[in-house]
Amino acid sequence: MTISRMNAKISPTPNGTPRSGVLILCDFDGTISTKDTVNRLVRDHLVDPEWRFHVKRYLRGEIGSRKVYDAVVPLMRMTRGQLEQFVRDHAALDPGFPGFLRWAQERGIDVKVVSDGFDATIRTLFDHHGIRGTEIFSNSLVLGPDARVDMASPHSDPDCGTCGTCKVGVIRRFRESYDKIILVGDGESDRHAASEADMVVALGELFLYCAREGIQALRAEGFKEIPELLTRRIEAVAFDLDGTLVDSLGSITEAFNHMFAQLGYPSMTVAEVAGKTSISLLDFVRSFLKPEEREKGVKIFRDYYDTIFLEKTSIMPGALEALTALDGSVAQGIVTNKRGQYARILAEHFGIDLQMRRIIGAEDGFKAKPSHEMFEEFMRSVGTRPETTIYVGDAPLDVQAARNAGMDAFAVAGPIYSAEELALCGARRVLKNIAELPSALEPVIPA
Repeated sequence: MTISRMNAKISPTPNGTPRSGVLILCDFDGTISTKDTVNRLVRDHLVDPEWRFHVKRYLRGEIGSRKVYDAVVPLMRMTRGQLEQFVRDHAALDPGFPGFLRWAQERGIDVKVVSDGFDATIRTLFDHHGIRGTEIFSNSLVLGPDARVDMASPHSDPDCGTCGTCKVGVIRRFRESYDKIILVGDGESDRHAASEADMVVALGELFLYCAREGIQALRAEGFKEIPELLTRRIEAVAFDLDGTLVDSLGSITEAFNHMFAQLGYPSMTVAEVAGKTSISLLDFVRSFLKPEEREKGVKIFRDYYDTIFLEKTSIMPGALEALTALDGSVAQGIVTNKRGQYARILAEHFGIDLQMRRIIGAEDGFKAKPSHEMFEEFMRSVGTRPETTIYVGDAPLDVQAARNAGMDAFAVAGPIYSAEELALCGARRVLKNIAELPSALEPVIPA
């Protein structure tokens, strides 16, 4: 029996069977249960040291979970009472999961559990918390009267046999019955399924994997925030400028090297300058020049930059198309550590200034990123809250600054910072390129 579908949108499938709106498949260990129970459950109830041989083969990648289960489960001894005690001691339900189930039921969204762990552990934890009627796809654990343990893997793929539960197979089983399938997971057993889902809500290491592989994913800390993440409507987007909307790295590097040459310093490579482009000019010169040279260095940089920046700055591929697609649907603006005067000139030069409700930069009266001040001023200008405002940038500093303002950051991977680096620093979402932004801002589950 699954969660009620009473409010689900119904549409026909190609074969004429009913089609529901949304299915959410939730991993168990490390996801619904904040603790991983599988390894400890097996290890704590083994009575034969032979298990170490099989586990080592698994860790070396020689066998998958199904074969290691087949080998070690017969070496276990466990009574029902021991299972109950184990779950009380070593499983922990995410405190937001019951509320998440209620939210899904109210909206006619089906929720099923898909796990490479054991149904006995899942059902026992659910029973302890009064959770009933949620369908579970997992390995089946049978406890005999003599404490012997048996196991079956009814949802494995016989042609593959790697995993005890083939999560890809579960998704494909329901593909024609739902308009959208969302996977909530955290680890290695969710990786193959992530590429099959329409959207991934990723906890832990799974978010890094999805970012690295270019799989659409939202980072979550737990089930409490998932309903809002899936349904929220974004009202405003603030953009970083350098590296996000415009490619100014060449002109900035040239101007810095002109400054260094005038002051007798060695030049820097584009790559060396790239790591500093997200900080303000004043912070940059503080990093490299003597205190008595800083004022002169800033003047040399600006005098030279003024002569080249329009000619040697280009719009980032896909930026104009993304901004045009968003025009009228959200309030747009620019928040940058580039001097505000330059930012406004560049926006006008590329014809995007009229789309921007506010352009705020360095020396406009607010502290530079990672301070929250420019973001708060932007939100005040457009009348939005942090919960409905997104910052789009290309650097860890952008993510940090947005978080300081209580906002989520969508990070665009590029030549300076990789998708995995941006995922590691806490971005809510990582995009392969800015052209993905318009669709990424749409609610995953429309109201």
